[in-house]
Amino acid sequence: MENGLSDSGYYPAEHFISKSMDSDAPIFLTGFARSGTTWVNHLFRDYFDAGFVNEGQFIVSFGLHLHRYENLKEPGNHRRLMRDLAKDRFFSILRRNYAIEIDWGRVGAVKPEFPAIVREVLRQIAEGLGKHRIGSKYPVFGRYMDLMNTLFPDCRVVHVIRDGRDCALSHKRMTWGHQNTYSAAVHWRDYLRTLRSSAEKLPGRYLEIRYEDLLLNPESTMQILEHFVTGTHQDFATRRFLEKRGSLKPDKVGQWRRAMSPHSQAVFEAVAGDTLREYGYSLIGEKHYLSSLSRAGCIIHDRVSREAWHWARKIVPKIPEHKPWS
Repeated sequence: MENGLSDSGYYPAEHFISKSMDSDAPIFLTGFARSGTTWVNHLFRDYFDAGFVNEGQFIVSFGLHLHRYENLKEPGNHRRLMRDLAKDRFFSILRRNYAIEIDWGRVGAVKPEFPAIVREVLRQIAEGLGKHRIGSKYPVFGRYMDLMNTLFPDCRVVHVIRDGRDCALSHKRMTWGHQNTYSAAVHWRDYLRTLRSSAEKLPGRYLEIRYEDLLLNPESTMQILEHFVTGTHQDFATRRFLEKRGSLKPDKVGQWRRAMSPHSQAVFEAVAGDTLREYGYSLIGEKHYLSSLSRAGCIIHDRVSREAWHWARKIVPKIPEHKPWS
């Protein structure tokens, strides 16, 4: 074992278990986009009494720019933050998709500090869903884990990991996703490296689970997740989850073997082979290193394509996130 990691690349189970399971401590669910975080978010709601909704981007976007509001103990600064928060797109989506209306009077009555404000918002969301555990799911949390840990030093983090080659295939089917294998590999590799580095500052408050393990080894993986979330070994949630194991779709594991060309597999492995191995994923043993010109072309193609899809969906809102032909 090296640096706290087991030989397979995972943190051992005892590394995951928090000594304090304060229900008011937020849990942040994150993972590279298309890693299964939306499904795991549903599991949290269904089995762990968690009132999470998707994409809590306001926490990061406002957290990064708190300097604009200076001292929140000054009433004028506090009112300005509250006004800007209330106008954020997250809350209109919250009303539309979940029929939850935030009571800003209650929010304004808490301690004039951003973390306290966020906790009250998350508490009201959980109440609106009839749940008690607070938190949020957002892939971008993983890129700003140092910020999240500074704002919420008692938070816990669940990181859902999926084979980057399956993520790459899924991205290409999305209008907002990375549009070529090289770009997807670079971003997947860098995301995991950044998050694991930040996780060293969250001893006992960070858990990695693999999407594939939830599908192929549901009992042991759900037990680890349940222990991390609840602090108990009673396995109530695990037993309920296993009652519905027939709905699991293990065929989603390793789709890259069938749907990704040998050339693309070799490109991905050249970029992120070490990271695949570190997280326990098998390798094909073939690497194709792109030239500098080809790498630049992939980067430009990815950026231009994603920007074009962004503006297309702005102009024609009915265009779905999934590409119509995918």
